[in-house]
Amino acid sequence: MQCFLSYNRADKEIARSVGAHITLGGMDVWFDEWEIQAGDSIPGKLNEALAAFEAYILIWSRDANRSNWVRQELHTAIMRAMNDGSAKIIPCVLDGTPLPPLISDRRYVDFSDLHAGIAELLGDLTGSRTRRQRLLAVQAALEEMDVRWIMHPCLPPMVCCPRCGETETLKSWEQRDPHRDDIYAGMMCTNCNWSGGGEI
Repeated sequence: MQCFLSYNRADKEIARSVGAHITLGGMDVWFDEWEIQAGDSIPGKLNEALAAFEAYILIWSRDANRSNWVRQELHTAIMRAMNDGSAKIIPCVLDGTPLPPLISDRRYVDFSDLHAGIAELLGDLTGSRTRRQRLLAVQAALEEMDVRWIMHPCLPPMVCCPRCGETETLKSWEQRDPHRDDIYAGMMCTNCNWSGGGEI
């Protein structure tokens, strides 16, 4: 399934998390931050994506309601949904801002609890309503992804540096506390100097 993620920049962190979860669910997501490169035509890229989506994911909030970009994307999505019954519009509501009249009849996903909202959205998109079904979908997607997992006893699984996103610059480190004889270990990035770890 091809998903288009529409949001206001004030909600970018939430949109980024939603995009990552959709990807882990095994679906394609169009998220401007990942798709538009330097030198690209922004309207051109948006037009391509809006012509191809199967699910339009609207991150709706007070800020989205004030955004001309979000409104233009939504108008295009509404026209597609009216002309092509296979195109779905799924509002994800962050606050009490009323939905626009043309989509106010649609069942929305309540994002006031972000974790529960993302789980519900993934269940709707993948057809996997139980936690077990969602985990199986995520596992299948992980097996198909072209990523290298780095496992470390003091850190969660990593695919890149959590600060700069580099993959080849992660190095392990280890040191001993000479006074307590404790051993600490972790990972560091030689590109941006990020470091994480703990006692082992």
